[in-house]
Amino acid sequence: MKHFDISDWTDFARGVAADADRAAMESHLTSRCRRCRATLDLVERVASSARADSQYSPPEHVVRCAKAISSLLRPQSSKVSRLMARLVYDSFRDPAPVGIRAQDRVSRHTVYEAGNFSLDLRLEQEKGSPMATLVGQLTNRNNPESSLAEAPVLLMARQDIVAQAVYNRFGEFQMDYPPARHLRLCVALDPPGKRIELSLNRLVAEMPKPLQVGLSRRRPLAQGRARPESK
Repeated sequence: MKHFDISDWTDFARGVAADADRAAMESHLTSRCRRCRATLDLVERVASSARADSQYSPPEHVVRCAKAISSLLRPQSSKVSRLMARLVYDSFRDPAPVGIRAQDRVSRHTVYEAGNFSLDLRLEQEKGSPMATLVGQLTNRNNPESSLAEAPVLLMARQDIVAQAVYNRFGEFQMDYPPARHLRLCVALDPPGKRIELSLNRLVAEMPKPLQVGLSRRRPLAQGRARPESK
């Protein structure tokens, strides 16, 4: 009995086999050849999956975030436009409340400005916790009420991603991460190719002892999450 190879059955499943070959293959199938039937079943499943994939288009926000992450991770010599943020408010400069000696939660609130944007950050850590929390909100200072297109935020230690999140239409984001040295926050802007970048070295270094837990350990990637949208 003559068997047909997988390339023949692939043409058969795709409907591009020659008429003479197709007739011979159909006749072969009626002989109940299990080997060729199994081959045909396989290539039919592959062809079906390929047809389904060709009709799928990823959501626009997924494509936008992928492009933004790519721009954030480009080498420093690339043409990505970086907006360097400057500190305009720091809660550590405020007087401490009278009678407060110690707290179970270490917290620091800062505000940065970069171009037309304002970046509000709050760094927190529960006493004794090995993880810190970074909560932020990006705002367009020229149009504070405008909605923002969702885009990624990366917290990096040199070239390693320590944590990541996606800010929502209100510019809000939150991420939990293990404390690390040489922290750098990269916030993608829309359209992709622009970003806000700022160093958190000083911010972390001036925090009280709880934020220094585990600095010498290797850090796994931590996944961030967007905060619930305001009503």
